[in-house]
Amino acid sequence: MSDPVRIGGFYANFDTEAVIRQLTAIRMRQVTLLEQKGADNQARKAAVNAVQTAMRAFLDRVKALAAPQSVSGMTATSSGTAVAAAALPGAQPGSFTVSVSQLATATRLQGTPISAGLDATKPMNQSNFGTAPTNGTFTIATQFGGSQTFTVGPAAAQASVSLQSANIDMAVTSGTFTVGTTGGGTAVISIDVTTDSLNDVVNQINSAGVGLTASIVNDANGRANRLQLTSSSGDVIVGGVGDTSNFLSAMRLLSSAPGTTRTGEAFTKQMTLNDVIADINASGIGVTASLANDSYGRPNILTVTSTQGNISFGSGSDTSNFLAVTGLLTSAPGTTRSSANPIARLSTAAKLQDAGLNGGPPNAGDQAIVINGVSISYNAATDSLTDVIARISASGAGVTARYDSLTDTVRLQNKATGDLMLTVEDAPGGNLAAKLGLTTGTVTAGQNAQYSIDGGPVQESASNAVTFSGTTLTLKEVTTAPVTVTVGQDTTSAANAIKAFVTEFNNVMKAIDAATKADGSKTNNQSGPLSGDSSLRQLKSDLRSIITSPGTNLQGGFTTLSQIGLTFGAIGSAVGTTNTLQFDEAKFAEAVRTNQAGVQELLSRLSLSATLQPGGTGSLSGISGTYAGQEPGTWAITDDGAGNLTAVFTPANGGPQISSSGTIAPNGSNGNLIPGLTLTAGPTLQAGSHTITVGATAESVVQRLKRFAENQAGIGGSLDKRKATYDRIGSDISERIATLEKRIEAEMEQLRRKFAAMEQAQARAQSVLGSLQQLANQLAANNGQK
Repeated sequence: MSDPVRIGGFYANFDTEAVIRQLTAIRMRQVTLLEQKGADNQARKAAVNAVQTAMRAFLDRVKALAAPQSVSGMTATSSGTAVAAAALPGAQPGSFTVSVSQLATATRLQGTPISAGLDATKPMNQSNFGTAPTNGTFTIATQFGGSQTFTVGPAAAQASVSLQSANIDMAVTSGTFTVGTTGGGTAVISIDVTTDSLNDVVNQINSAGVGLTASIVNDANGRANRLQLTSSSGDVIVGGVGDTSNFLSAMRLLSSAPGTTRTGEAFTKQMTLNDVIADINASGIGVTASLANDSYGRPNILTVTSTQGNISFGSGSDTSNFLAVTGLLTSAPGTTRSSANPIARLSTAAKLQDAGLNGGPPNAGDQAIVINGVSISYNAATDSLTDVIARISASGAGVTARYDSLTDTVRLQNKATGDLMLTVEDAPGGNLAAKLGLTTGTVTAGQNAQYSIDGGPVQESASNAVTFSGTTLTLKEVTTAPVTVTVGQDTTSAANAIKAFVTEFNNVMKAIDAATKADGSKTNNQSGPLSGDSSLRQLKSDLRSIITSPGTNLQGGFTTLSQIGLTFGAIGSAVGTTNTLQFDEAKFAEAVRTNQAGVQELLSRLSLSATLQPGGTGSLSGISGTYAGQEPGTWAITDDGAGNLTAVFTPANGGPQISSSGTIAPNGSNGNLIPGLTLTAGPTLQAGSHTITVGATAESVVQRLKRFAENQAGIGGSLDKRKATYDRIGSDISERIATLEKRIEAEMEQLRRKFAAMEQAQARAQSVLGSLQQLANQLAANNGQK
């Protein structure tokens, strides 16, 4: 019997994933090709964008040159600092002298001092000091009585008055608080700030039966203003969960060090000026201090008098600014020294009702000040002096306002110079102007400037800026000798404008050359992304052609840019030397010097005319006037037959359209629909349309360049459209890549499923083969037994 047929284990050793990877790589070659196309497309777009960027920079320079005064500038120099000069385009060249006998000034109004005096009974940081005295020490000495250091700090406690009226720095609230000792238990103390004094609270603690003794002790300056709790039964306990009064916080006890004695920091407000005066008067150095009124009747001057010789103030160890803020440090030396200036100053940031104005707050409610006939509103409850000053300066009153802290006054000044009035009054019901001393203040009238030209008669001006022969003169000082002003042509700025134009033109040429470069090398080829692109090469050719072509109907003596020094090289120049635009600055300067108006016409002349095209079907019978628009183009007019006209202008440079609308009557006219033109209607109105074309009758080379560059590089121009095309191509390639990748993935997934099915079939075949092998073995065994 022959051997049985055996099926080899092909799939058992077959790497299906390796096969799939290889097949995927083969299919992905199409993706790679598309990706390369996408990269090439992106490179082309980038090249066009580079050209467009260069063109837009060039367009900016073209627009600058096309401006009516681009090279008509004049310069003016002054021989002295008393007069500054600036020439306007068209100024007359030459020189003249200027003499200034008087400068123009503005009318000013200075009010009277506005702050209330010092309140010597209040804590000094709340008593209207311009700068609040700080806690610390200061020193006073007399010639024969020695010196003494005084302390500014918290005042002594007012222990016998109600808590709400005492000089406690933190307002105490009614309610309960807990105190006690670790050995004696705790007690809840109840207080009413309207009836209980500090002494009452101390007595409650002492009688609570928890082993505590409360007392008011002195601070380091000898003033009784610290609350101390002493325990005879373990550590002191302060505070409990159910406390409703802030008394312990106000006494600074919660933050005190734990132990059998707990002492809070000083709980009182800063001492008053009367307290300081009392300390000075109680000293043994022979001085007496007192608060006196200033010239406006306000308690505002601190005076110190000595019976022991001259007084000295301050030492290197002082830590309080008291002597400085009271003006004693800068007072005149002697046996009596008084504040150098009134001390009090209001708070400019506080609301007017709380600012500390002399004589009390202004009238309540919505009020107004009237300055130069202009009403400025305010409300004392919501506005500060800073608010009102800012509102005055920003108003139409034509004045600036400020608060002078040195003199404690509000000052107004007209913004305009000259002998002009400045009036201030309160609107009915208000009194802030009076409070600010503006209705009784001192007015200093402004004056006109006085000057003469070339020794001529004296002239006057309300302003220090005057004009003579197209030159603006700024008068800065009264002259001791005439100042000479010299006016001449500004050839430097004009030449710089041309140089910038040349640079940007050549940059456009370089960008086009880089994009279209053709390299015949077979290896390391350096061709540009748009090598051989005919449209960009045509763009370059068109630009060069415009540069070298003459203007249209120019009458200024120049027709081409070469006549003012702009060429691609002299005639007969060697090959390769005429690729860039060149500028002969000397030739340009001579052209400007001899014919500045002609140079300007060559650069900026643009004369437009409008023509009503025949064949219109609407109501118009004709047009007249001189077109006043700025660009050539076409007006499309739509007529609804009822007298309503709509006009849409499409610029020849491809710029955005402009629309306007108007009306017209039978046999009537419209002078507003199109700039500079009057449209005339026939006797009968009818629906239809008309076209008016606007063309150039005279056009400079630069104006032609401007229109061409706008068509190419402007928004929606030719280069924008090319980039949009590349964007569409790029999107298409991306979509094709995505579709192809999905298709390849689906194909490979299908292969995986087929391979899996084949492996399953192999397994079944192997199983059948095994069964057949067993059967064969069994048959062989049976045959052997026979």
